[in-house]
This record gives sequence, C-alpha cells and structure tokens, in this order.
Amino acid sequence: MMREGAWISPKNWHWVQEHASWVQREGNSRLLDLSEEVQAQLSVIPWDFNGPGRRAILLVAMNSGLIRMRGHGAFVTFEFTIPMATVIQSVKPFMDQNFGPMTWCKFNELGSTRHFLGIYYQDLCEAIEKETLSDLLAKARQAPNI
Repeated sequence: MMREGAWISPKNWHWVQEHASWVQREGNSRLLDLSEEVQAQLSVIPWDFNGPGRRAILLVAMNSGLIRMRGHGAFVTFEFTIPMATVIQSVKPFMDQNFGPMTWCKFNELGSTRHFLGIYYQDLCEAIEKETLSDLLAKARQAPNI
C-alpha cells in the first residue's frame, strides 16, 4: 500500500506525513541533498498549518528541485516548479516501485508556465517506451489542462 506523501529528489525520496514541517527540519533536508543555503532559508520561515508560511516552505523546497508527491487513493499528484520532462524522469523510479498500471498521475507545474498533465501510469510508461513523451508534453504546453 502506498503511503500518503513523499518528497522526491533526482537521487532519492522520503515518505512524509506533512511536507512543510518535514522538509524544514535540518536533518531531513540534508537527506534530500538540499544545500546549506536552502536549509537556512527553510529554517527561518514560520510554519503555519495551511497558511502563507507553509506555502513559502513548499515553494522554497520545490524551487530547489524537489518534487512534492501526495497520494489520494487511486490517484497521485506531483507538484513542482522545474520542467515537467525533468520531473517525469526523476519520479519514474519512484513510480516503478509504487504504482499499479491504472494509477492516475497528475503533474502540476507550479512555476511560471502552470502546465498540467493527467495520465494513467501505464500510458505514461508506454509514451516513454515508444518515445512519444515529448509529443505528449508538447500537447500539455499547448492546452495546459490535459
């Protein structure tokens, strides 16, 4: 059974209950290879449940290359500010270990482009295998809510 949340970096991932408070702890941010500078930024942001401090913590972490994953039963949401193609490459090992073929994956780019992609895991794997992922991502850029 998949746990509810994780922070994913290009090298590894860690399961979490609550993303902001977990990544704000110095030892945890080191597990994800965040720089000392980013750790310092995170440590001074006041954490508040569902408030501006929490959102600021999440954005600092994502702007540093982390990907936020949250499970919602039969579907999973990834949130990030880096390019979607990079995210898919980074989360592929995580998905391979934790997802079934009909897991619905929603990718939300929260940076300047605000692109979104929703796709079943098996269809995403097929697009990667057939090298049509770039076509799929181009469609997401043209119609941001597919």
